[in-house]
Amino acid sequence: MFIRFMNDHKTTILFDFDGTLAETMMLIHTIFNRLSGVYGYRHFPEEEIEHCRHLSIHEFIEYYGIPVWKVPLIAIHARRLMHREMDRIHPPQGLVEALTQIHESGRYFMDILTSNRRKNVLKFLAQHKIGWFDEVESTHAILSKKRRVEKYIRQKGLDPANLYYIGDTTVDVESAKHAGARTVAVSWGLNTAEALAKANPDHLIDDPLQLLDIFPAV
Repeated sequence: MFIRFMNDHKTTILFDFDGTLAETMMLIHTIFNRLSGVYGYRHFPEEEIEHCRHLSIHEFIEYYGIPVWKVPLIAIHARRLMHREMDRIHPPQGLVEALTQIHESGRYFMDILTSNRRKNVLKFLAQHKIGWFDEVESTHAILSKKRRVEKYIRQKGLDPANLYYIGDTTVDVESAKHAGARTVAVSWGLNTAEALAKANPDHLIDDPLQLLDIFPAV
């Protein structure tokens, strides 16, 4: 665990993983349906994906009739199944180029905070030769990452105003804002731009190369 004091000049960028760094939505959809019979919620037709991208996580859970107490159990099971199929997952087009430039500038710390398994993330990073992240941290939280982002800030000794959290869901935006961090919402993941805008992020982008507008490499 590296501590970054408030007088450090570098900005810290904390990334979500699923939907942000990795195009996992279709794999999650497949696994979600595979587990529907196990946990007793209704099947998720592919034609409903676009509709569900407009829903918050709480709305999604209600829509598919999932008891809240089952959510952690489903998530743990799904993460385990994902590990076998991480070879199918790729980063969004243009992301590697953008993050390479950001990393090589030497102006930023870059970490990952994810609700996926750390083991899955490390497998993905190794497969795609992405070695720019100082730390990969995992949380079991699904419905909110507020406490986990706050813990990250405390552990790093950060000024929250010098931290950006980048994610693809309203949960990511709301959790980071609650902790006092700046927020970058990306529309290429789970939630649509319209849904993300309702959470009022500091930045809302549609293309990975737009990260370079927020985090200049020169």
